[in-house]
Amino acid sequence: MNELEARLVDLELRFMKLERDTQDLSDVVAEQQKTIDALKLEAKRLRERLSHEEEPSAEEKPPHY
Repeated sequence: MNELEARLVDLELRFMKLERDTQDLSDVVAEQQKTIDALKLEAKRLRERLSHEEEPSAEEKPPHY
């Protein structure tokens, strides 16, 4: 194998590694986005739940009194 072929093989191997690493990073980002979406939905549900709970009236004493 001459020097040019060796360089070409080296470049092909580097390119294949970059493609694999890019796909791995893409998979990680996609999984993180799923987690973010789930957390946003959970936060929205918690905010809605809190807004629907009755607020104690000013006349009621807290339970520790």
